[in-house]
Amino acid sequence: MAGYTLILAILILGGLIATLGDRIGTKVGKARLSIFKLRPRDTATVVTIATGGMISASTLGILLLLSGQLRDGLFRLESIRSELASSQEQKQKVETDLKTAKDEQEKAQQRLGQINQSLVQALRKQSETQALLQSVESKFQQADEALQKASKQEADLRDRIQNLTAEQSSLQAESSQLREEKSRISNELATISRERETLKQKVDESEQRLAEIEKQRVALGSEVASLESVREQLLISLEALRKGNVAIFADQILSIGVVRPNLSTGELRQASTQLLQQAERNARELLAFLPDQAPKEPVIKITEAQVEELLNKIKDGQSYVIRILSAGNFLKRETRIAIAADVTLNRQIFARGAEIATLQFTPDLSPQALASRVEQLFLLVSFRARREGVLADPLTGKVGQFTPEAFNALIKTAGELKSPYEIKAVAKDPIFPASSLSLELVIRQNGVEIARFS
Repeated sequence: MAGYTLILAILILGGLIATLGDRIGTKVGKARLSIFKLRPRDTATVVTIATGGMISASTLGILLLLSGQLRDGLFRLESIRSELASSQEQKQKVETDLKTAKDEQEKAQQRLGQINQSLVQALRKQSETQALLQSVESKFQQADEALQKASKQEADLRDRIQNLTAEQSSLQAESSQLREEKSRISNELATISRERETLKQKVDESEQRLAEIEKQRVALGSEVASLESVREQLLISLEALRKGNVAIFADQILSIGVVRPNLSTGELRQASTQLLQQAERNARELLAFLPDQAPKEPVIKITEAQVEELLNKIKDGQSYVIRILSAGNFLKRETRIAIAADVTLNRQIFARGAEIATLQFTPDLSPQALASRVEQLFLLVSFRARREGVLADPLTGKVGQFTPEAFNALIKTAGELKSPYEIKAVAKDPIFPASSLSLELVIRQNGVEIARFS
């Protein structure tokens, strides 16, 4: 609106000044005035030119007076162009910085995601390491007790050897004396024949006793050597446990399988061979051989007599669960592994929905006491399941598991009850000796089922 007003004012002012200049020029022409000694006609032209200049000057003055943008365009154009170029450079720099910041933000988001994944893996690894540490500590205590017992036996045997050595020395001295006496008596054989016989008998008895003591000394020496070997093995196992180099623990399951009923001898032998081959593959994987150091010979040490003994146990036509267990602790990259076969009759122990154990609960229990009471129920379930024939893990002793989420939900629901109730453990699926003990915990109050967790 201000621009239109300015243009209108310029037009009106230009018209007025033009009209005024024309009249002034006309009067100057009529009056025949002369300026600077010019002719009247030239004087009128000069006045007209001056009037036109005044029109231009007044127009430009009004524009400059009323329009700051025009003043800036005429007098600050180069400065504005310089500021505009500087602003464009700053804008590009800001856009570059913004893009860099966005890239860094994306990288930081990616690193944050990787860190979160690493944290989850580290927590899971920590729980697994904690369980393994507890198992290793238990094995360490057993090995330490065995080592102390072996050291005590070694000390006792050393004392016995010292006593026998002293007794041997004494008997050797006595034998020497008797031999000297025998030589002396030989010169008087005619007169002391009876005494000679007596002394000879004593010498023979002494020599016999000396021989027996020598045999005992040799046997004790062998026993000491054997105990020394056992002691060294225990020390090696103990050191391996401390360093965490044990690859296979005693009684660890290397393979497990179920033999169907009514199989022929050839089929039973084939099934046993497959179990042993599976145990061989698992043992090699656990022993962690380097690619160029894996032995060509089998690492599982088993004789044909052991295979025949296994076949004799399962040849009666029934279904059996066979577990191939480690017979001891073995370190990484050991090339010979001793095993033992555990055979259990395969039968259904608990049907689906069968009750395994039940405990009564009161509503006044604290969360800690409630959790402890539920743990007692789990122990009761484990005891009855093992008593009925469910096979436990030889390393952990457990026969089943219950998820933490279901356990927490059970504790939350039970904690909200206001009157006495019972929790019953039932089989979620049919349970066999080698199957995992899958449980459902049922909360019942006054004979009515409140909730079920599995």
